[in-house]
Amino acid sequence: MTMQRRTFAAAMAAAGLQGLAGLAHAQAFPARPVTLVVPYAAGGNGDLTARLFAESFSKVLAQSVVVENRAGGGGAIGATYVAGSRPDGYTLFVAAKGVFAITPNLVKVSYSMDNFKPVGFISRTPMVLVVKKGSKFKSLENVIEAARKEPGRLAVGMGAMGSDNHVALMQLELAAKCSFNSVAYKGAAPMLQDILASQLDVGVDQLTTSKPFLESGDLIALAVLGTSQEPSLPSVPTIARIGAEPFDSTTYIGLLAPRATPEATVAILGSGLRKALEDPRLNAGFSKSGGSIYAGEPGEFESRVQRESDFIRKMIQDGKIQRE
Repeated sequence: MTMQRRTFAAAMAAAGLQGLAGLAHAQAFPARPVTLVVPYAAGGNGDLTARLFAESFSKVLAQSVVVENRAGGGGAIGATYVAGSRPDGYTLFVAAKGVFAITPNLVKVSYSMDNFKPVGFISRTPMVLVVKKGSKFKSLENVIEAARKEPGRLAVGMGAMGSDNHVALMQLELAAKCSFNSVAYKGAAPMLQDILASQLDVGVDQLTTSKPFLESGDLIALAVLGTSQEPSLPSVPTIARIGAEPFDSTTYIGLLAPRATPEATVAILGSGLRKALEDPRLNAGFSKSGGSIYAGEPGEFESRVQRESDFIRKMIQDGKIQRE
């Protein structure tokens, strides 16, 4: 064998070994605990979703799955951390689309959707319009009528400026062609407390935090701010049933990996995600907290981010939201 042939054969053998090593790595994954980074504080919808999912995901992967909260900056702290982490599948991100569609449009951040690869969806949680039991507002039509009669006067509570709740309220204003006095709160708890104390008439909230008060009868849901009927609220109309221009304010939470994560690893994670979503205990857990399993395609996450990002930019141009 000539020197050139020996060199070529050695190179091919090395390449083959590298390929086998890569395949072995993919097949062995995960060989150690997987961390799910959550960009929200403990106790909220995103945190609860991640912890419920982690239990089922751990069983499917036959490996420990740890939830790590890195809250702050509208999700930017957690997103920045994961974007800069090693793309080996062991550090993943559990977040709603707002972290990519809202925050980057309002503040300067060092990440974007381009830094992430969606593995798939985990859950969906509807947004609801709520009032206190005995409120003078008996329907969404009543609320819209009052807002049209005196534009900008009717106070409606929401989360922080630029939050998913704020976006939902702006979508409602556009669809119903009315104007509210949007009152920003630091969280759902103080807003709901004000409604229960008759200090605020109406609020926009995720079903997760409103559900206990809806079940006790202290709060009444006037509408689901989306196009899909909520199974746990069969008598509550959606925007579609009311006749307003359709929009979807549902909070969708997905599982994402750093963009450079190998396709073989993402495939294993995706398969594990789909199997985890088949766990009836996971569905029961989501249902109890006001959400439900959502098994949409990975590419849908990016398309939803793009649509909401376009909406946020339009709201900025129209002066509805101010950049920081």
